[in-house]
Amino acid sequence: MKIRQYLVITFLIISCIFSQSAKPTVAILDFEGQGVDASEVKTLTERMRTEIGNTKAVRLIERKAVEKIMEEQGLQQSGCTTDECAAEVGQLLGVQYMISGSIGKMGKSYTIDCKMFSVETGETVRTKSATHKGDVSGLLTEREILAWEIVGLNAPQKLKLKRAGTDATRTVAVLDFEGRGITMQEAQTLTDRFTTSLSSTDKVILVERGTMNDVLAEQGFDAGECTSDECAAEVGAMLGVEYMISGAIGKIGSAYTIDAKMFAVATGAAETMKSITYSGAVEGLIVEIEILAWDILSLDPPRALKRKRKQGVPDYSAAGVKYKSKTGALMRSMVLPGFGQLYSGRKISGISFLLLEAGMIGMAAKSNSDYASFQTEYNTRLANYNAATAPEDIASYKVLVNRARADMTSANDQLTLFSAAAGGLWLINAIHAFLTGPDLADNTSKFPIRLAYDPTLNQTQLRWEISL
Repeated sequence: MKIRQYLVITFLIISCIFSQSAKPTVAILDFEGQGVDASEVKTLTERMRTEIGNTKAVRLIERKAVEKIMEEQGLQQSGCTTDECAAEVGQLLGVQYMISGSIGKMGKSYTIDCKMFSVETGETVRTKSATHKGDVSGLLTEREILAWEIVGLNAPQKLKLKRAGTDATRTVAVLDFEGRGITMQEAQTLTDRFTTSLSSTDKVILVERGTMNDVLAEQGFDAGECTSDECAAEVGAMLGVEYMISGAIGKIGSAYTIDAKMFAVATGAAETMKSITYSGAVEGLIVEIEILAWDILSLDPPRALKRKRKQGVPDYSAAGVKYKSKTGALMRSMVLPGFGQLYSGRKISGISFLLLEAGMIGMAAKSNSDYASFQTEYNTRLANYNAATAPEDIASYKVLVNRARADMTSANDQLTLFSAAAGGLWLINAIHAFLTGPDLADNTSKFPIRLAYDPTLNQTQLRWEISL
C-alpha cells in the first residue's frame, strides 16, 4: 500500500515538473520611455508583468531577479535598450525569451511597441504595437491587452470591452434568432445581418459571434439551442455584457413575423421589445431586420433603409430580367462614343467609333497647341517689326510676320475642322447607337413590367419601368 502511495506521489511530482517545463520561461525588461514619465513607464511595465502572469501561458521571472542580475552587471533596466544587452541578461537569467519595448508620445497620442525574441537565437518571435489617444491612464488597458497578444493569445473579451467602453454606452451580445417555418441557414443569415446593422449604429459594443459560440460550447449548447431567457442571461454574465438580444423569426401562411427582445443581464428586465409582421418575398426580411436593429435601440433608421422598405422587393421569379432598349443605347453613346454600340453587343462598331472620336479629339488638341505656338511667334515678330527702323529690317520682319500670320490662320482652320468633325462624329455615333439598338422584340418580354410587394401599403403592385 505504501509503495502504491509513493508511486502516486512520485507521478504527481513528475507531472508537475513536466507541466512547468512545458511552459516557456520569459523575462521582461522595463520599457524605454520616450516623452513619457519614467515612473509611469515602470508602472505600465509592472501592469504588463501582472497580466502576462494571468495568461498562465508562460513562466515569468520576477522583477527582483531581473534587477539583481542587472545590478551584478552594473546596468540599469532603463539603460538596457539594445537586443544584445537584453539577450545577455536573458542568458544570465536562464530564460528562453525576453520581452522589451518602448512607450512614446506623439502629440496627444501614445504609442506602445513591444517585441518578444529568443535568447538563444536572437530571432524575433513576435511583435505587437498599439496606439492610444487620450489620457495616459488608458495605456493600462492597452498594456493588459498587449500582454495576451505578445504571448500569442487573444485578449479576453472583457478587456476588449473595457478598451471600447469610453466610446460606447452599452455592451451587447446577440443570440442567433430562432427559426420557425424558415431554415436554420436563413435564420442565421438574418441574425448576421441584424448584427451588422446593429454595429452600424455606433451606439453599442458588440461581442463577436465566435466568442459567444465558444461560451455556448463551454456550457454544452449549440448556437441555436440557447433560446430561454435564463440561458441567455447566463451566457451574458459569462461574456460580461450589459444586455442580451434574442428573438425568433416565424412564418404563418404567407406572412412572416419577427419578434426581438433586449433585456438587462443583471436584472433580467426587458429593456425593449419589438415585433414586425411582413408579407412578401422572403428576401424582404433582410430590410426588415436591418430596420429592426435601429428600432430595438430606439433609434430612427436611416433614410436609405426606409426608402428600400418603401420601394419593395422585386418578384425575381416573375420579372427578373433587365431589358435593353434603344434609349439605353442612345444615352450611353451620348456619354461616351461607342459605348451604346457595346451595350447593344456591336463590339466592332463600338470600338471603331471610340477610336475615331479619340483620333479627332487628339488632332483638335494638337491643332490648338500649334495655334498657341504660332500666335506667340506672331506676337514676337510683330513686336520686332514695330520696333525696327532700318528699311532692310522692316522688310525682313514684314515677311516673317506674314508667314507667322499664315501659320496661325492655318492652325486655327485645322482646329475648327477637327473640332467640327469630332462633334459631328459624336452625333452620328449617338444616332447610329439608337438606330441599331435592341428592339423590344429582341427581349424576353414585350413590355418591361415587374411585380413588387410594397409593405407600406401592404399590397402587390404592377410596375412599369423604363431601362436606361
